[in-house]
Amino acid sequence: MNQNPRRVCLAKIATAHGVRGLVKLAVYANDPAHLEIHGPLYTSETGVETLKVSLHKPMNKYWLANIVGVTDRTAAERLRGTELWLPRDRLPETKEGEHYYADLIGKTVINSEGKDMGKVAAVHNFGAGDLLDIQPQAGKSFYLPFAGEYILEITGTVIRAHIPEGLAE
Repeated sequence: MNQNPRRVCLAKIATAHGVRGLVKLAVYANDPAHLEIHGPLYTSETGVETLKVSLHKPMNKYWLANIVGVTDRTAAERLRGTELWLPRDRLPETKEGEHYYADLIGKTVINSEGKDMGKVAAVHNFGAGDLLDIQPQAGKSFYLPFAGEYILEITGTVIRAHIPEGLAE
């Protein structure tokens, strides 16, 4: 059995809320319940430290939550910026056409003619939609929208995509 399975970042502690140790979470999971139902979450991609989260309610773009053992604002403030990770194999399988961002990272991107354009280094969302950060073998990385008109097919280790002219230069 894999002692350190690949992990997926489900949330990040944005800030403390109030004086009783509550925190605001930026939740990346489609279903925030994953933060609770799978037990303690790791505080890094490879470390052994964990935190147990109890969700309270949504608050604008955040979720208000309690971290077990955190009872005051000072302790909550110390957790600001902490990411919360879950082993990938503890998440449900995706449906047809769905993908976990973590599963896209490392895939080779080819254009519609079959030319290797690079590998997916990361997936970002700066507010206007999801972007694949593609790192070619040589040259600067570039962003490709993760949207139907650009992503033609995703199979095994390859993403076939329509790359607009001038984007990958």
